[in-house]
Amino acid sequence: TNSFTMYSNTAPNAPSALETDGATNPIKVTTTNPVFTAVFSDTNGSDTGNYYQVEVNTTNTFDGTEMWDSTKTAITPITNGNRSSNITYNGSALAEGVTYYWRIKFWDNYDAQSNWSSTAQFTMSGPPNAPTSLETEGATNPSSVTDTTPEFTAIHTDPNTDSATHYEIHVNTTSTFDGTSMWESGAVALAVSNNTRSSEISYDGTTLTLNGSTYYWRIRFYDSISTPGEWSTG
Repeated sequence: TNSFTMYSNTAPNAPSALETDGATNPIKVTTTNPVFTAVFSDTNGSDTGNYYQVEVNTTNTFDGTEMWDSTKTAITPITNGNRSSNITYNGSALAEGVTYYWRIKFWDNYDAQSNWSSTAQFTMSGPPNAPTSLETEGATNPSSVTDTTPEFTAIHTDPNTDSATHYEIHVNTTSTFDGTSMWESGAVALAVSNNTRSSEISYDGTTLTLNGSTYYWRIRFYDSISTPGEWSTG
């Protein structure tokens, strides 16, 4: 006697637990081709996930600039309830400090298609912003400094909310910094939390004299992967 069994296949569930470079919505991605993963699940317990599609966009509504559309692509079969293998980004160049949004869907081994996942995001690593609110001896552009080793401070901010690990200061006789260099500190260790004023940094250059001379200074901070930010201005 011959027989056959009817099978009622249903579409996979929307992918879940999306990760970028092994993290949920990371705020500091340092690789230019991050990898994506998600969990495949299906009410048909024996089904596997055999294809994926990933979309990456500049907006969370996916109507901005399309950075990557993988289209339907084969993947090593994903056992029901398990995380996929790594899916490597293969789109347009990602820009420093920018946040991108992505989503994914799977097809099962019967070619039934899931809905899109919820939206995940990731932010590319970017350099610190230019320091702001520069102060010398606790004041902005003071005109009567009497300390020959004045203290400098500034506020550090970073697009990745990263702390600063080093500072660099230049002091010069001209505002364009092409005059006489009085001090170029090089990168010096100093921990400054994001959106916080630094501790006092003491002048350590050529001896200053109390003769009415005006000096100009600028500062930049370095982040946790030693990337220097923009110089302060003004």
